[in-house]
Amino acid sequence: MSISDCKKTPVFINPESGSADNIMNLLKQDDRLEIHATSALQMADEIRKFVEAGEERILVSGGDGTLALAGGVLAGTATALGVIPGGTLNHFAGRMGIPVDPKEAVELALSGAPQAVNVAYVNDRLFINTSSVGAYVQFVRTRKHLEQRMNYHLASLLAGIRRLLRLSSARIQLDDQLIRTPLVFIGVGERELGFPSLGKNRPDGENALHLIAIRSHNPWETLKLAFNAMLRGIDPLSREGQVEHYTTDTVELYYRRKKRHIHVAVDGELTLMQSPLRYRYAKDGLRVILPA
Repeated sequence: MSISDCKKTPVFINPESGSADNIMNLLKQDDRLEIHATSALQMADEIRKFVEAGEERILVSGGDGTLALAGGVLAGTATALGVIPGGTLNHFAGRMGIPVDPKEAVELALSGAPQAVNVAYVNDRLFINTSSVGAYVQFVRTRKHLEQRMNYHLASLLAGIRRLLRLSSARIQLDDQLIRTPLVFIGVGERELGFPSLGKNRPDGENALHLIAIRSHNPWETLKLAFNAMLRGIDPLSREGQVEHYTTDTVELYYRRKKRHIHVAVDGELTLMQSPLRYRYAKDGLRVILPA
């Protein structure tokens, strides 16, 4: 049967996502759905075929990285994204009020109305939640290695400890400033700057990119900054010149060592990108099926 003859709504699932097995069993019981279990490498091409055939909505089950991959294909098209949270952490779904329960999420994705949401890009890659360069990239690489031998949460704990003990800084050109930093964080939408909500989206925040960069020259100084941020939040540290943060529509990161390629974390997934890194905010850049 050709794509144009398909009467069911296509749903794509990443079989490597955190709860793929349980969600797959649920999806198979719903005769309104046509299931496509594909790897991240194949998913974009498969989704593109349905977009070109004029599909009204496409459902995707996975974590933020999988959803961003699908969003990169759907952005700028008439096809809406239906979200079925299926990752270990589902930050985007939580921020958008999408039900965590797979059955409820499917009902919303099939019957709800699309709404335009804000996204962002680093170079040409779309992201829906966060991107970072530096220490977090090394943390993700270590965690993925450890996950081969243990569960996600234990791997995250051990990876965090290892990274704290081996922190290093890079010198980057941040717009017109030269700073030394072990971490640059960029979020879609303004973020909370106080603990325990540090890094979460502000409900009344500005619609823009929010950049946070730590100013540090050595690992011990970074550890001290991290500890102070947990106790005091980022705002007091920024007033002391220890943390740079602001909202913007665009920002470019240049590495002084003139690296041609940089490892970048994009919604929890790692990718190798060409330097400089050009970030831009895309207002209403993606149509997503959301609660009314």
